Amino acid sequence: MASILIIGHNNIGDVLHDMAVLKPLKTQFPKAPISFLTTPQGKAVLEGNPYLEHIYTYDKFSTGPSPLFSKWQLLWTLRKKKFDLIVNLKSGSYFAHFLGTKQIWQSSSKNKKLVIKRNNHAIDLHLNILRQQGFRINDEDLDLNLYPTPQDEKHVKALLAQEGLSFDHAYVVIAPYAAWHAKEWIPEHYGELAKKIVEEKKHRVIFIGGPQDVLKTKRFSTFQNYFVNFVGKMSLKELAVLYQHAQLVIGGDSGPVHLATNMKCKVLMIFGPTAHLLARPYWHTENVVRCEENLGCNPCIPGPHFLACQVYDRPTPCMEHIAFESVYQKTMQLLTH
Repeated sequence: MASILIIGHNNIGDVLHDMAVLKPLKTQFPKAPISFLTTPQGKAVLEGNPYLEHIYTYDKFSTGPSPLFSKWQLLWTLRKKKFDLIVNLKSGSYFAHFLGTKQIWQSSSKNKKLVIKRNNHAIDLHLNILRQQGFRINDEDLDLNLYPTPQDEKHVKALLAQEGLSFDHAYVVIAPYAAWHAKEWIPEHYGELAKKIVEEKKHRVIFIGGPQDVLKTKRFSTFQNYFVNFVGKMSLKELAVLYQHAQLVIGGDSGPVHLATNMKCKVLMIFGPTAHLLARPYWHTENVVRCEENLGCNPCIPGPHFLACQVYDRPTPCMEHIAFESVYQKTMQLLTH
């Protein structure tokens, strides 16, 4: 095998799942250079990955040339590379078929069925593409880690020191935000949870999020004495460093929480609109609290009834139905064992 291109996803959480195929492919084809196609956000996840030679990006939100022109430009760039194999992880994408590559591996029609998507983890659906080709893959064959630099670790240590913290202290990380509002739990519940962790477990609590979430922290003003605010202050690789020393990471179906799973941190995930079997913590599948009441539309991802509730100005009904007590009890259980 001379060269391989992986067509990956756009969002951070999805790219973190895509990474499952990297080590198995490199193990099977050790001399083949492997490239990856994703967005600039995905590139931030993959930079420094030892299994990749090159990362190609496409940004449909770019303010430069028109999206159509950019896509044609990318198409011709990739065609010139004459890849011997394309591994297409995007089940609804036909882009791979325009690249002039004869060998394309992608999801079978069976794995594209809604019932399969809702009841199997995204990582396993990706690995099934390789298993269809005869790969035998176990958990120990996977490497989902990000690869932070010494500079990343230095920056995290400095941030912690400003708050009187270090890697030796016991701390819990809470990621209350998501790229899609429907995946966010009630803000007051997160604040109350932070208070309980501080008072009952004597752990420090750190809130994290991206630059786009900075203004949202006012939601937690009542509880500001119970958490350290690192929202908008850390890159993804710096978060990976922070997670390596955390007692627990708590949040919804979001990129920062999936990152914690990739780093094999202990994770508690809260699910409302997403089918939990598709995205639950891969290494600790039982660490989930979800909306168990049938509201007639949940889960709406994946499925044909995306955001059927049409709720945009508050937590969605499926997230509102997740009781504080359920998350609190599970948190205390995970911090005890």
